[in-house]
Amino acid sequence: MKVSNFMTTNPVTLKENTTVREAADIFICHSIDGAPVLDAQGRLCGIFTKKHLYRAVINELGSDTPVSQLMKKDVNTINQESSPETAWQLAQEQQVGRFPVTDGQGNLVAMITRTNLVQAFERRMLELESVSRELSETTAMYEELSAVINSSYDGIMVLGAKGQVIIANQAYEKMGMHIDADIIDLCQKAIQSADSVTRSLKCAGGRELLLTANPVRGKSNGEFDRVVINYRDITELNTLRREVETSKELSEIYHLELETLRTKYMGHTLVCESQAMRNILDTAIRVAKVDTTILILGESGVGKDVVTRLIHKAGRRAKQPFIRINCGAIPENLLESELFGYEPGAFTGARRDGKPGLFELAHRGTLFLDELAELPLALQVKLLNVLQEREVTRVGGVKPVEVDVRIIAATNKPLPELVKKGKFRADLYYRLSVIPITIPSLRERRSDIPALVIHFLRKLNEQYHLNKNISVDAMECLSNYSWPGNVRELENLIERLMVMSSHNTITARDLPTIFLQRVQNAASAGGKDFVSEKELIEELYQRMQSTRKVAETLGVNQSTVVRKMKKYNIKPA
Repeated sequence: MKVSNFMTTNPVTLKENTTVREAADIFICHSIDGAPVLDAQGRLCGIFTKKHLYRAVINELGSDTPVSQLMKKDVNTINQESSPETAWQLAQEQQVGRFPVTDGQGNLVAMITRTNLVQAFERRMLELESVSRELSETTAMYEELSAVINSSYDGIMVLGAKGQVIIANQAYEKMGMHIDADIIDLCQKAIQSADSVTRSLKCAGGRELLLTANPVRGKSNGEFDRVVINYRDITELNTLRREVETSKELSEIYHLELETLRTKYMGHTLVCESQAMRNILDTAIRVAKVDTTILILGESGVGKDVVTRLIHKAGRRAKQPFIRINCGAIPENLLESELFGYEPGAFTGARRDGKPGLFELAHRGTLFLDELAELPLALQVKLLNVLQEREVTRVGGVKPVEVDVRIIAATNKPLPELVKKGKFRADLYYRLSVIPITIPSLRERRSDIPALVIHFLRKLNEQYHLNKNISVDAMECLSNYSWPGNVRELENLIERLMVMSSHNTITARDLPTIFLQRVQNAASAGGKDFVSEKELIEELYQRMQSTRKVAETLGVNQSTVVRKMKKYNIKPA
């Protein structure tokens, strides 16, 4: 910053022959208290001020006296290239409020005052504050950008056009890389192609890096003068990729082994397509190898018995007895003797030689306690003792008999809730549920429905020497049904359809009324219309021969059914 930026140009000047009167008039006219005096060549030769006017009056000099006789000839000047600080220092030393500003040849170019200098310093402070603020913002942005770059897992480096390193993050430094001919070649190719270039690089120690070079244009000349190189260590990614490939291969092998085990232990009676059931079967086959007690949970008809038999046949006790007992099907007064046996004469009607219980009959094999929640509390205590002591005492007996039995229990009731209500012993529940297996309902694994339908068709065709199949619309109706009775209900329905259908292809019209009603409800709710309204009413009327019954089935008024029959020209019987 120079004084020339703040000086007052075109100042009021006097000449050597200017009179005192003329100088006074000029001072009054321009409201100034002094002015520089120039010689005939226009160079500064002195300064004339009000003090000199006062001296002229006191000394009674004439008003025509030239200012050259009174002016101050030894004048301090400021060069226009000087700084405001220099001008201020000189003003302080000379105790003056204004200075002439001259050029290199001594010619007067302007006048500068203390006010000008103060303004210069104020502007200077504003500029410094602006620069300081911009510097702070730039520093903050730089620190933030550096933090982002350094937090990157990938190595980042910026090279100049000549291959010099401008900036590099911490990840790059940890990689221990150095600039070599390959890196320079990569940068040159990126600049030449004006696009990113990627190359893989193998390093010592087996590491593999992926390098991507991106050219950057400079703002000044518009040419590529920077190259940003991204270093990514893909060693771990390649390892993970190989692990995924290995896992996929193992998964395929596992599914193949699972299918083999299913065929080996259950023949073609075990059908599943859903991932949920595949997980159940996987768990069942794995726990079959040990003798841990298993508790199978699930709604009635989901296939608890099938999973239990799979566990038995896949385990080391496969060639030993498998005994199933339904705890809810046997009267309570007979259940104890059935489970634990009885001694001769234990009660009225007992055999003379006594009878072994199911625990003894299942020795070295598997005992399946179905409908476990129906077991009376008194027998729950005795069952818990058998599980803990591995021995039973017959009814009426005193000598315990050792048994080696694997226990698998099943129920369709919520045992934890029964425990809270005091209807099932908590200690027995925890003793049985070492490995709980919950089988989902059929509505929760709808992808199994088509496979089960085909399985039952094949099975019943072989059993009854038939050759029947099912239509697409019927299969879709079955797949959209909620199946409260689960797989058992589905199997019974397929058998009924096979026996009752008079043609080889089972269609949606052959399904029970409840299925047709659900289809109608789905259609009215915006679902897919498998059967038209006319076909539905006509089919129901042919079956029921009563408009009242058709109306009850569809949930509408009888008059609505009569009106629809007239609309579709359905003749009443």
